[in-house]
Amino acid sequence: MQKIKQHPLMGQVLLLIGMSVVFLLPQIIGKGMILGSDVVFHFNRFYETSQQIKEGNFQYFLSIYGFQQSGRIVNALYGPFFAYFQGLLVLLSPSWYAYQLLSNGLLYLLAGFSMYGLLRHLKVNGWLATAMGIFYMSTYSIQYWIERQGFSAWGAAVLPLCLIPLIALGQEKRLRPFAVGVSVAVLFQIHVFSSILLVLMYGPFFIRAFFRSEEPQAKRQLIIKLVGAVAIFMVLTANIWVGMADLYLNNQLLAPFVNHNMQNNTITGTSSYWWSTPILLPILCALFFCGALKAWSRLTSDFKLLIGVAAIFFILSTNFVPWTWLGSLDNGLIALIQFPFRFFVPATVLIIVGLCLLIPYYQGQQLVKPVWVVLLVLLSSGQVLIQMTNKMRDWQSDEAAVTLRNHTYLGTDSAAELKSAYFVTDKSLALDLYQRSTPDYVPIYQETTENKYDAYGEQIIEGNNTVIKTVENGKLTVRWQGDTVDWVQIPIINYRYTELTLNEKPLTREDIQLSTIGVVTVQQKVGSNVLVVDYDAPWYFDSALWLTMAAWLILPIGYAAWWWRWSKKTSTAIK
Repeated sequence: MQKIKQHPLMGQVLLLIGMSVVFLLPQIIGKGMILGSDVVFHFNRFYETSQQIKEGNFQYFLSIYGFQQSGRIVNALYGPFFAYFQGLLVLLSPSWYAYQLLSNGLLYLLAGFSMYGLLRHLKVNGWLATAMGIFYMSTYSIQYWIERQGFSAWGAAVLPLCLIPLIALGQEKRLRPFAVGVSVAVLFQIHVFSSILLVLMYGPFFIRAFFRSEEPQAKRQLIIKLVGAVAIFMVLTANIWVGMADLYLNNQLLAPFVNHNMQNNTITGTSSYWWSTPILLPILCALFFCGALKAWSRLTSDFKLLIGVAAIFFILSTNFVPWTWLGSLDNGLIALIQFPFRFFVPATVLIIVGLCLLIPYYQGQQLVKPVWVVLLVLLSSGQVLIQMTNKMRDWQSDEAAVTLRNHTYLGTDSAAELKSAYFVTDKSLALDLYQRSTPDYVPIYQETTENKYDAYGEQIIEGNNTVIKTVENGKLTVRWQGDTVDWVQIPIINYRYTELTLNEKPLTREDIQLSTIGVVTVQQKVGSNVLVVDYDAPWYFDSALWLTMAAWLILPIGYAAWWWRWSKKTSTAIK
């Protein structure tokens, strides 16, 4: 205890780590899984990359282990580098249960230290920053992954850290191109929509800094530094945007789920749990906005802009916006949003930050007491522990391991067998026993009214029962027995640059037939048939991939060199 008093940073770090472990205790003690609505999708993504790492068969585009070994493209369009990081976690974990504990623990740590780091850069008291870091872990922005495997939670965990460069932009009207470019690139590599939210948060502060700069030279410097930040971002994310551009220009890809009932997925609609997790969050929101209005005349212009941005994101997450009408429009940008509750993530971050910055304006009135902060942390943490305990009780008492939804395929009638599959070393077993038809990013070859989810289930999931799939020499290989010389549909999806070799003969586009969702039909021979599937990415993508990997490898070296030079100059100045 004496050491903690002398070194408060150590105590704060230990508390954040300790609470990350505490939040895991119900699941550790209950020995249960949390299988949310997106668990099948993301477990397939990460199993794919884990097996690629394990076997040394790196296939950037095609799914050769996960997603029914269908040769479909997912990870290349959905945070590929971060998918390999998650795949490494899967590989290090002896079971899916162990992976879930490991990933949840890392998410808690990342979220807590991210919020702590932002608040400390804003000169907020260390213990208050620690408390708010713990509180942030308990919000649904983070719990979204814990409870439903919603991947935007990983973007939310990093978001506070990515806002640190905003401090210089707001307070000094100075844009740091390296910090901004890297921050946006990190989020883009994790979750594309989260990076868009980050840019939207930067936007008002940049516009204000630009128009507040009276000297033309200052405006010019801001523009030059913005261009520099964009250039850094482009280099660090070339693998994603070049890959996306190539895939979308050469294929007509099926968009992820398009939500035509966006009005339901707001914090004032059926997704109110974003608003009530933890249950004290609405009170904090009210205290923030009411307290800010009361002290408005004394607030700095930077603080007022922060409040305005927080209010905009807050309103966007509610039904004060006509989401019913917007959802009915055939607009790609609106469709990209999918769920308006996503706007509540930046609102939550800014409200937590704003509350901490608002406290000094009321300290003389004895309205803010440390005991209230402690109570806030205890109640919010307690709510998480109760919710997780209830989920573990449900796992142990409910006969069904999962809630059956549309387009769900179970490979067993035994709930016990399915549950046990998440605790064995063979992680493919759980993916085989619990499958869902999610045809995101499959190529569309004919415009029909055919249900794409049903088509994927029939042609890929059920089609796998007629063939044997393996990975040989780094390529997906499909084997089956042919009774006649006839055309037969094989559960493999074909893209523009997919290469197919049937019985050692390369196939051209004229040699195959394609279904609506790109599933191939080939002419088999009598006896054993072997189809080898590969992907020949264009040369410019390979160049972009190597450039991005080199940039990320050079980045820490460059930062270390800069830090050494800066510390040397500082020590010389002190002497």
